[in-house]
Amino acid sequence: MKLKHLLSIVALLVSMGLGIQTASAQGVLQDEEEPDRWRSTLFVYLWAISMDGTAGIRGNEVEIDSSFSDLLEVLDAAISARFESHKGRWGYFLDGMYTKLNPKENTPNGEVSLDVKNFIGEAGGVYHFNRTVQGIFGLRYQDMSVDLNLPRRTVGGDQNWLDGFIGIRLVPVRTDKWYVWLRGDVGGGDSDTVWNAVVGAGYRFNNRWTLGGAYRVLSNDFEQDGFKWDVDYSGLGITLGYTFQ
Repeated sequence: MKLKHLLSIVALLVSMGLGIQTASAQGVLQDEEEPDRWRSTLFVYLWAISMDGTAGIRGNEVEIDSSFSDLLEVLDAAISARFESHKGRWGYFLDGMYTKLNPKENTPNGEVSLDVKNFIGEAGGVYHFNRTVQGIFGLRYQDMSVDLNLPRRTVGGDQNWLDGFIGIRLVPVRTDKWYVWLRGDVGGGDSDTVWNAVVGAGYRFNNRWTLGGAYRVLSNDFEQDGFKWDVDYSGLGITLGYTFQ
């Protein structure tokens, strides 16, 4: 296998490892009947993304163009959840996603495989200006581990970065059962820039269970220590929420 071909596979699978990020399970909670009491919701979600951009490893750059079906073929494990809680005008959220991929390819010299592990976490706050407009702010941490298993040796490494973000969330439509929401945020830190935009809708079955869907675009522009990640994620997601009362 040619080195250039191998690097392309590594970069592609790194992109997939980052790919199953939040379906943007951005919870839009019901108005609190008791404003002095915390109201919390736990969400589980999946984001079926496509990816487009450029990845670089030690000066070797490749174009990334992958679909969600590509990811499913090499996915070993994935878990993702979000917790959001509100009281009065203030709220906070915690979001975490872990994926593990193990693609393999047979070559004239033997089998070549990759172990790709990725964690993406968010933590932040929410301020309710009114019934429709919410301000959001927080931190997004990404950690990636890639091990390339060759017939006679294993090479790999870890990369992690941290970015802050600030933005706004709108809920222009809200009824007893249905709601529509939009989110936009921008930030940076270890990345040069990162921005995120989401539009979603949800249905409340009762005071506890909520089912939602969203379309999200997340744009990254990170470069450090020979690693470049200038890739946009986009796609539809689905989320299921349970509210504690």
